Amino acid sequence: MEKENKTYSMSIRVSEEELNKLKQAARLEAYASYSEFVRRTALLEADEIIKKKEIN
Repeated sequence: MEKENKTYSMSIRVSEEELNKLKQAARLEAYASYSEFVRRTALLEADEIIKKKEIN
């Protein structure tokens, strides 16, 4: 049986300065949106943290 791939929504609070940094980084990395940049960056960081814990 194939696993259903549900998606979930979440929100974060950032200052105007932080939001501007996220938007700038997303543009520099050619992401479609700053939220996509945040999502992918957070997932990469999560993977690294999980890998470190699995090694130890």
